[in-house]
Amino acid sequence: MPVEGRDLLARALAKAGVRFAVGRESGVLGPILRLLREREGVKTITPMGDIAGPFMAYGNTYYRHFPAAVLCSTPADAANAFTGLGTAWADKIPLLVITVRSPRRLEMRLPGSTQGESYSAFTKWGTRVLEWEDIPVALGQGLREALNGCHGPVHLDIDERALIEAREMGEGELEELVEKGLGPLEVKAIEGDLELVERGLRALMEAERPLIVSGGGVIHAQAWEAMDRLVRMLGVPATTTVAGEGGILGDNPCYIGGPSYVGGESFHRAIKRADCALVVGAALGGLEGFGQPPFWNPDIRFIQVDVDPVNMCLNIPVEISILGDAGAVLGQMIRLVEEGVVKPNPAHARWLQHLQEVRRRWRARIEGEAHDGWPLIHQGYLARTIREVLPPGTFLVIDGGNTTLWAGMFCMEHKPKSALFPAGMGTLGCGIPVAMGIRAADPDRPLAVIQGDGSFLYNVQELENARRLGMDFLVVIFNDGCWNMIKGAQDLFFGSRRVGSLLGNIDYAAVARGLGCYGRRVSSASEIAPALKEALEAGGPAVVDVLVDPDCFPETLASFALGEFEGVRINPLRAVGIPKMKIDRRLVNRAKYAANILLDLDLS
Repeated sequence: MPVEGRDLLARALAKAGVRFAVGRESGVLGPILRLLREREGVKTITPMGDIAGPFMAYGNTYYRHFPAAVLCSTPADAANAFTGLGTAWADKIPLLVITVRSPRRLEMRLPGSTQGESYSAFTKWGTRVLEWEDIPVALGQGLREALNGCHGPVHLDIDERALIEAREMGEGELEELVEKGLGPLEVKAIEGDLELVERGLRALMEAERPLIVSGGGVIHAQAWEAMDRLVRMLGVPATTTVAGEGGILGDNPCYIGGPSYVGGESFHRAIKRADCALVVGAALGGLEGFGQPPFWNPDIRFIQVDVDPVNMCLNIPVEISILGDAGAVLGQMIRLVEEGVVKPNPAHARWLQHLQEVRRRWRARIEGEAHDGWPLIHQGYLARTIREVLPPGTFLVIDGGNTTLWAGMFCMEHKPKSALFPAGMGTLGCGIPVAMGIRAADPDRPLAVIQGDGSFLYNVQELENARRLGMDFLVVIFNDGCWNMIKGAQDLFFGSRRVGSLLGNIDYAAVARGLGCYGRRVSSASEIAPALKEALEAGGPAVVDVLVDPDCFPETLASFALGEFEGVRINPLRAVGIPKMKIDRRLVNRAKYAANILLDLDLS
């Protein structure tokens, strides 16, 4: 039978374990989508907008821990994939992106770089495929590169002639070619140097105020059980990065809150006073204060575990560097404790108790503020009501600026695979397409998107796509009519001088209904719970557009702003915003928060 390169690629993708692909059914790669869906049983989606496709693949890849495929037939398709690809690169998500190299578009006759050169900044590995028989070989190598060591997106740029070339081949011969070309896809976990592992663990136990930080590497290694167990065994205070959310269970007695800044004052107290930190699978980026003063103790000693040597000492000076897979190294540490080689330090109980008291005091303050008595709906009250109404086990996709902080403070279950923040590049608008990718991976699990009104506008058109595909999930919009993270910082630091931060009054529920979906607008606190319950019963994509207070911003915005605005000249007399900012309990609470995290105080 004649076998085109496209047939060969479709067969190899399915054989390798790819179960989801996005792209257009036109162009050179279009037939591959049809082959994957109709012959191989792979789920496929053609996005309404090209930018949404890679985010769908991102969500599916994150949820399944295996690459989904993004098919780009034209240079325009490839260019539109940059935003999602860059987000996957920053979040260490092992996407597979396939582009077409056409002989009709001579690379040096057109301005700009080749696709391979352009993609190299946002991919872990890439190659050009010139020959028909090399297609499964390149695919196998790409998948190994994506999943080996530090995860990341990979790129195959396949010559169009190889894709459309057909060769005569029997079914058995084709299967053998694909299997041999792909090669073994199993990835072996790398253990750490045992001497360094023991040294690091001993240094942590000998510290007066130790801290454990669990990062995205723990999630990618699916090592959350090992991390949670080690923390309980050692009795050491622990938190997570944003990418590491769920790496430590919320009911762990040593968990001091998180992820990252979202953990509030207890997170800041821990990093301000800790004298030794074990950082597993994290480089400590902007959302963790880069591991540097003024937020972190300038004299802290770092022990870092990472599978990628590039991440070692990337942002922090490391005393003990342990190169290895997060799961493998955590297993080594657990064995050392079980065998009595390294013993927990009972003296750490007092330090843990102190941090838990800071957490309790801060939680009491923010929970007390988030009530239904404000003139306009308080975002904290909305987020807490969402948590109370949603079915247990609901997966949350969180997308926005301040909205992500509110959701992180009030909505989290702090369990593995319970929530996703695509935070590495601060990408807005990914919520709905990410949810569609997750729904393709798991048709039955309750699923909700929590996003701001600005981020909702980026890919709202995909709601109609989701409706046609029979996908059901809830979208809750925190509608404050502005870019609140920007407006809040302008109010807080620049005397309420607002530039480009207002969006206006848009009825997003009406937009949803215009796309054939359920939509309801909510303007009072008493309507929130009934509207959420009605939306959950509506079936299909359902949007609840909640009007919230545009002058209310989360306390934790101060953490973000103080870190991001480092070096910005701020006039303190203008920064207070008087008399433009409303002086009420919320502003007083934010002043207390800023004083507590910067001056290491205990204002309640």
